[in-house]
Amino acid sequence: MTAICDVRLGGRRMAMRLQLTAGLEVLESWAETASQAERNVVYEALFAVGDGSAFLVYDIFGDPRDPGHFIVMVKAGLAMKVMVRRADSAFEIRYVGTVEDGVDTAAAAQETASPE
Repeated sequence: MTAICDVRLGGRRMAMRLQLTAGLEVLESWAETASQAERNVVYEALFAVGDGSAFLVYDIFGDPRDPGHFIVMVKAGLAMKVMVRRADSAFEIRYVGTVEDGVDTAAAAQETASPE
């Protein structure tokens, strides 16, 4: 598990607050067909990414092919991919949906559809 917001200050681990700066259209598109329960758990996960507590609550995996990109396992079968820009204290939503739909495939399609 990789901590998204892990920084070290004086030898202690500290969580960094991150601001959502892009990707709302990805979230809105997914939310159109999601149940209220699914939307609620994804929104909770987004707040956890933003306040730095996500690594305490969720399984999070770094993408070795895409530094700065992380997959957050929201619940069984449901994931989101975020891109973290630590220098800007910001993150972007890259994908939200089922694992079966393919996190990498869907996120790659989104990245080619909209410039960074």
